[in-house]
Amino acid sequence: MTAGRLVLGLALLLVLAVLVLDMSGSAPRGTGSDHVSPVSFAATVPGGGNVCQPIVPLPVDAARAQLLIGTYGRPVPALGLSFGGPSGTVATGSLAAGGKEGPIIIPIHRVASGEANSFCLHVGGHSTVVFGGEGSPIAAATELVNGKQQGGRVSVLYLRSGNESWWQLLPSLDHRFGLGKAYVFGDWTLPVLALMLLGVWIAAIRLLLHELRREARA
Repeated sequence: MTAGRLVLGLALLLVLAVLVLDMSGSAPRGTGSDHVSPVSFAATVPGGGNVCQPIVPLPVDAARAQLLIGTYGRPVPALGLSFGGPSGTVATGSLAAGGKEGPIIIPIHRVASGEANSFCLHVGGHSTVVFGGEGSPIAAATELVNGKQQGGRVSVLYLRSGNESWWQLLPSLDHRFGLGKAYVFGDWTLPVLALMLLGVWIAAIRLLLHELRREARA
């Protein structure tokens, strides 16, 4: 009986430790995108050139932009990013040369208030690079490379500043869990379901302890 309780206690402690460890892990949090997936290389830009395209409005809490770049094995050149709107430049960003091809993150700094609905990316150096996005026929293209249409759209993912753990995201998870359901559901839904799940665990543990005691008496 004592050994059974010990094993059960250790198992519960292990489950709790794994839950705390998983919830405490932190990572960058997305805050939006231009609704384009980096499924292929959709923009070819020569060194010293620019690629520009319209975007959905830049999220107000966007602090970094993530793009996919291919350099044919060469180091990533210096990159300059700017977001513009009806009133002019709203935000800018830059990345020093020397990184590896693949996903890159460019810090964004707001320089003016207002809504940004387009972006331009300047490629430094002298080598041609490609950016991930989605291809499309020239007639449907919205990206401009050095002022000329190319058949595609560049994918841009926006990230908040710093990293956030699941503990920090609990308020947002709680709110979103209640969305898309009947009107009677709301922010209370996730806590109530969590308490119900906890009740199920407690009932299962009590039943297991009862069975252990019965076996010990037999």
